[in-house]
Amino acid sequence: MKIIARYVTKEVFLAFVVITGILLLIVLSNRFAIYLAKAATGELPMGLVLKIVGLYIPELLSYLIPLGFFIAVLFGLGRLYVDSEMTVLSACGISFAYILRLILSLALIMMTITALLTLWIVPEVALMREEALSEGEAFGVMQSLLPGRFQTFSEGKLVFYLENTIKKQDTLKGVFIAERPTDLMKDDHGWTLITAEEAQIKREENTNNFYLVLKDGNRYQGVPGAANYTVVNFREYGRAIPHTAESPSGDILRIKSNSNLLNSSMPEDAAELQWRLSLPLTVPILALVAVPLARVRPRQGRFAKFLPAIVVYIVY
Repeated sequence: MKIIARYVTKEVFLAFVVITGILLLIVLSNRFAIYLAKAATGELPMGLVLKIVGLYIPELLSYLIPLGFFIAVLFGLGRLYVDSEMTVLSACGISFAYILRLILSLALIMMTITALLTLWIVPEVALMREEALSEGEAFGVMQSLLPGRFQTFSEGKLVFYLENTIKKQDTLKGVFIAERPTDLMKDDHGWTLITAEEAQIKREENTNNFYLVLKDGNRYQGVPGAANYTVVNFREYGRAIPHTAESPSGDILRIKSNSNLLNSSMPEDAAELQWRLSLPLTVPILALVAVPLARVRPRQGRFAKFLPAIVVYIVY
């Protein structure tokens, strides 16, 4: 019995590793292309691309383990049926119920791994990924600034100029910022002009907010042609750096801890918690479906039930 159990387990496990690995590489290559494009346009530093893509691995595995195990059971047991090995095992007294218990024992292991990923590891890694993205976007903005040129941001509402940069110290020298209001006719404050000797990008503690901290400068605000403008001298002045892309709400929910989701009364938080619990439960449920679906005749081929199985998975 032990030899047969090891043989069947090895057959399914090897198929699981190969299938999950291939699916993971396909999805990671798509993520890599997305962030590589952002790095090419200066939205992210090139050195952060691999780090951010790598931080997607636990979340992707939590999705791919149930699917990979489902297909692995189909392929592993399907090969045994096609090669008539299952017929021989049945003649030797190995029942269908024994094979089912064997597959369910493997499914419980996969369910435990998936539960560890979805309930504990993924929220922590997602938080690290969001921090890396925020930091990368902030420094990507800094890298996109070219000395000696006027550059516009926020659809032309913000004009930025700097004389020089010191990359080793992440310092901007001779900074000029001009910001026009959305509606000059309705806004009494008018234009805002800021000049500073130097500036640096700093991150606020315990948050993902980044600020451009300007030092030793002046801030002018008023309507062009009017005398009632204001002048403020400052030693240090901070401006928030907006994110280049808004994070999807799903990513915000993904970083919340289980205790916060459990104590929340928001429907989206309850849905996120139920989603985290549903993924591990998917593994044994699909395993129960995959074992009878894997039964094929030798002349049908091991892929005979693959299309119906995928339909079942999509419907589920």
